Amino acid sequence: LRDEILFRQPESSHLGDCPICCLPVSLDPNKYVKYSCCSKVICCGCTTANMMRQLDEGSPNVCPFCRQLYAKSDEEMERRNKKRCEANDPFALREEGRTYFVDGEYERA
Repeated sequence: LRDEILFRQPESSHLGDCPICCLPVSLDPNKYVKYSCCSKVICCGCTTANMMRQLDEGSPNVCPFCRQLYAKSDEEMERRNKKRCEANDPFALREEGRTYFVDGEYERA
């Protein structure tokens, strides 16, 4: 019964699947996290499990996918996102365009 409920979810979304649990990422922005280090979209379940593991082990906060330390400031997050944009990462490019759009810089978006 539990498996039937688990796999009754939609096939996929434009965000793809969580690279850790391979389940479709929810369209609700409150149910996933986008990491600036690797531009991966990871579901909140895997993010929470990673945080609990880190608390239990007393290890530093790292990305659950690439194991890089979390950005300590907004400037560092922007720098990482620009680096991913230079590598032509589609999700990073979309995020940068969205940021410009929200800031009212429609020409740059």
